[in-house]
Amino acid sequence: MEQFLGLQTWGTDVILWIQAFSGGLLDAFFLAVTWLGNAEAYMVMLTLVYWCINRRWGIRLLVLMMLSSWANEFVKSLLKLPRPDPARVRQLVEEPTYGLPSNHAQTTGVVLWGYLAVQVRRGWFTILAVIMALLISVSRLYLGAHFPQDVLAGWLLGGLILILWLRYEERLAARWAGLSVAGKLALSVLGPVVLVLLLPPDRAGQYPNSFGAVVGGILMGAGFGSIIEARWVGFRVEGSLGRRVLRYIVGIALVGLVYVGGRFVPDLEPWMLEQSVRMARYALVGLTAIGVAPLIFVKLKLAESDLVG
Repeated sequence: MEQFLGLQTWGTDVILWIQAFSGGLLDAFFLAVTWLGNAEAYMVMLTLVYWCINRRWGIRLLVLMMLSSWANEFVKSLLKLPRPDPARVRQLVEEPTYGLPSNHAQTTGVVLWGYLAVQVRRGWFTILAVIMALLISVSRLYLGAHFPQDVLAGWLLGGLILILWLRYEERLAARWAGLSVAGKLALSVLGPVVLVLLLPPDRAGQYPNSFGAVVGGILMGAGFGSIIEARWVGFRVEGSLGRRVLRYIVGIALVGLVYVGGRFVPDLEPWMLEQSVRMARYALVGLTAIGVAPLIFVKLKLAESDLVG
């Protein structure tokens, strides 16, 4: 379909025009910018918001970004459209997934920065958010990772998801708050499992999709963690700058240890077992970030608790 429309040829020409300005410093700059759309950057930014800026924004943004990433992978796996040909363009990063839509443009560019801009409601921050969204999107073209149409599709899908989330997030939050602990535990398990099973096979033809195991695991762990945090922690993000910095250093070291430690788990057979273990690994990351780290903050007097007595 794309070849018929001539979009591949047009997209390649746009990439080649952008890459005509390439150089060592620009390579390093756009590699750094595009890193903001990687899993490690998600971990750094979401924990910063949740632990040190606004607890409500942080947990909602985590759920929103995971759902957006899931939707991106779902569309990618259905359309099965290719990325730029490395024989025709400089490709500075390798990606294992299909091309359209760009998740960097969608989830990091539009959803993350768009949601924060809506919440912060400051002109200077809105300008910053637009600049970051554009830079992240351009980085995908500069690095040869996406066609322009991939980026445009990411903007459209990300904008739609953000609009729907902003319209319904309060209702969803109220529904979650109204559930019993047993109901929250059930939803935390069943919801992610359903999302994993709904994803089509990945680019290698494997099912369940390994990307779904990552997203589902984080959502599962975040669900468990939010139950722990609300019931036994109730930490407050307020505090001096020094206290917040110490809180973040302790928290990110803990979450980073869990994240890196999970990478030492050997590959397993069959594939279903491998993905079950992957999901459990990422659930532990989500649980640590949302529930365990705040508990430690309160115990170490790095954060106050709303729960008295």
